[in-house]
Amino acid sequence: MTHKEMSKKLMEAIGLTEEPLGIYYSESKPENAFEWNGKGEHFCHVSKMSSARAGTPVAVDGNNPGCGGAAFYLGWSSDTRPGFAEFLSHDKEGRGERFKKDPELAQAAIQNRKFVPASGRYCIYQRLSDIPEEITPEVVTIFADADGISGLIWLRSYISAESQSTIAPFSAGCGSMVGETRAQALQSEPKAVLGMFDPAARQSVEKELLTFSVPYSLFIEMVNNIPGSFLEINPWLRIRNR
Repeated sequence: MTHKEMSKKLMEAIGLTEEPLGIYYSESKPENAFEWNGKGEHFCHVSKMSSARAGTPVAVDGNNPGCGGAAFYLGWSSDTRPGFAEFLSHDKEGRGERFKKDPELAQAAIQNRKFVPASGRYCIYQRLSDIPEEITPEVVTIFADADGISGLIWLRSYISAESQSTIAPFSAGCGSMVGETRAQALQSEPKAVLGMFDPAARQSVEKELLTFSVPYSLFIEMVNNIPGSFLEINPWLRIRNR
């Protein structure tokens, strides 16, 4: 099946209201891609995902990734800037994001992060159906509400003996979509990754939506296993149509 055919098949089976995004790396970007031009300025590219979801590809330049978290999670730098543990937690004056109780816990979380080197200058987010067939995405990410997420988690579980075939790691918004999912692609049985829990990124996303991300090979396997699954019978048909 083509990218477009797989996208359509999953959307119809789950009842998704928007297309999956494909994420891939390239040394060049699509001609119509949105690219941040504020050299050296801090920005969170998750705030531009609405553009990708609406049909305009978003290209994140490894030479200007926007923040240290994106540089790490998208694979351009394995370094952590000085004071990052205090930033995730708080410093002596109480300044910081307070995502971890203390800097020691934050530092332990930093050390547990998985780094996967980028495979190109640009990380591109694009609707799967718009990606040329000669390009194989590394990751597929889906923005969905609770019903959609439950169907996707159950479809991943349908082809696995694991009780935890989907994980929800502590990670930045871009980390859950890209870094954590690319790390799963290196495993013998990759897990799906739930994301968009990071408050810094979540403020840019509709309140009812989360992300569900999988390596592209797992996406294909999931789509190929829709026939014969729970998605074709009740109670799922009632859920999909409500």
